[in-house]
Order: sequence, then C-alpha cells, then structure tokens
Amino acid sequence: MYLLLGIVLAGVIHEGGHYFAAAWFGHKLKFHFAWGRFGVPRFVWEMPIFYPCEMWKAKVIAVAGFGAELFAAVVFLAAWREFGRWYAGVAVAHLLAYRWYAGTASDFRWFRRG
Repeated sequence: MYLLLGIVLAGVIHEGGHYFAAAWFGHKLKFHFAWGRFGVPRFVWEMPIFYPCEMWKAKVIAVAGFGAELFAAVVFLAAWREFGRWYAGVAVAHLLAYRWYAGTASDFRWFRRG
C-alpha cells in the first residue's frame, strides 16, 4: 500500500513542482496525458516562452519537478519514517529511470548545450 501511495504522490509532487515554479514566474502550465517509452504513463506540458536572457527560468521550472520530489523525500523521512523509506525509494528510482522513458519531453533537455 505504501508503494502505491508513494508512486502516486511522487507523480503529483513532481508535476506540482513544475506547476508552482512556473506560477512563481507568472506562467500557467497546462498538462496533458501521454505515454512515455516502454508504456510509462506521463503528464507532459509545454515550457513557457522566455527571452534568451531569461532561459534560467526555464531551467528552474525544469528542475523543480525532481527538486520537489526529492525535498518531499527528506520531509517524509523526517516526519513519517516508515512511509518515507518507501517514498524515497520511489523518488530515487524515478530519477534513475527517467532518462530511459522520458523521450523528447525530458525535463533535462533544458540543460543541453547547443
């Protein structure tokens, strides 16, 4: 039960991190459902348009998903250790598996050069 709750919460917290970071910069993200590689269900969104000198904001929005997810792992470990261990495992597994299933909608594409 903790594993299922951890998976659902990790997804909600991850996408919520993107949403609230974009809102901080005055933008609203619209999510839509898509299938990732290997049949992984995902909610994807389009990055708001920024001037070239403001692309740091795109990077903040991109990293906010995993940032929120990993911060929540620390909070859950401190506040509810039994569930926190499950959630931290899910969050780390998500981060490690992300590069293989994210495809072109990867959060990390905003950090590539060129």
